[in-house]
Amino acid sequence: MSSPHAAIDWDQALPTKQSPGASIRMSWRNLLFAHWRVDPDRLASLIPAGLELDTFDGCGWVGLIPFTMDQTRPWGLPSLPGISRFHECNVRTYVLCDGVPGVWFFSLDAASRIAVAGGRMLWKLNYVHAAFEVSTADGRTDYAVKRADGTRSRVSWREGAELPPSESGSLRHFLTERYCLYSASRGRVWRGGIHHEPWRLREAELLDLDDGLVASAGIEVEGPPCCMVGGDVEVRGWNLRRVR
Repeated sequence: MSSPHAAIDWDQALPTKQSPGASIRMSWRNLLFAHWRVDPDRLASLIPAGLELDTFDGCGWVGLIPFTMDQTRPWGLPSLPGISRFHECNVRTYVLCDGVPGVWFFSLDAASRIAVAGGRMLWKLNYVHAAFEVSTADGRTDYAVKRADGTRSRVSWREGAELPPSESGSLRHFLTERYCLYSASRGRVWRGGIHHEPWRLREAELLDLDDGLVASAGIEVEGPPCCMVGGDVEVRGWNLRRVR
């Protein structure tokens, strides 16, 4: 079953590489997509008014996305100490606003206090400062996150074979090819656009998972997640615009 936005004209809905006004540049490294099917009514009750839950095959999806931010800097400026490179782990689902698909973040844990403050102030996102322990060797990544309140997540994976390009309307495309984020505050909704080349995905062998971040968002999941590794991408981001 195709996703409901398979025919979206991305060039009209969201910024492209040539669009002026980008405010930030960054690289996303060593990213894992781990997703679970979730009751759509439960997820819909957790997103703010003005956004519609985006579903695939009638299911909602929640993702745990650990990765590393690198070469992060404001547009036109060099990398700055404290925000250039840090680990981050997101809990997210997928939404629509005026037919435009995007990401809704339940939480964004980050190792940089400066990035946490900036993400909360400039992007109105639920950033949380956390401690990270991350190691990589021979295609294996061991990734651990711990918040000050004791909430933690531990996940290990091994990178596998390259996957073919994601086709529009496929589940892989639905879960990964997202080019905007939404945030909300005081009854208002904002959209922020991003641009990067399509994901180069690889298979992922899940070696270990003990997660508390998804549960801390009020979401219960069962069974092993669907996992994929995302190749490194260079990303441009645009400032928020109010849409509701």
